[in-house]
Amino acid sequence: MTKQERIALGHRLRQQRNRMGLTREQFAELADIGVGYYGQIEVGTSQMSIDTLIKVSRTARLSMEYILFGEEDQPADQSALQAMLDRCSPRELHLAEKVLQLFLLRSDL
Repeated sequence: MTKQERIALGHRLRQQRNRMGLTREQFAELADIGVGYYGQIEVGTSQMSIDTLIKVSRTARLSMEYILFGEEDQPADQSALQAMLDRCSPRELHLAEKVLQLFLLRSDL
């Protein structure tokens, strides 16, 4: 893997971590890897083992293909979920977002 590819990989991970609202420390703890090592992965100065890739993929809720190559998976049909969300009040949307965040962060623990 080239330096540019490692930097791009780290950028994809950083974007997802930020979308999840997590610090590097929080993400590394959830993935069960060292904070310094995870920071090196994000900036592209270190490569990952397969075991670490699996941990990061599960924690970030991203496919390994996307992490490695930036290729998007085909999205699932989300129309039913969108229809439910469209009927929610702003307060209900906020609560739904919090519940979903908790579900996604805790389901592998």
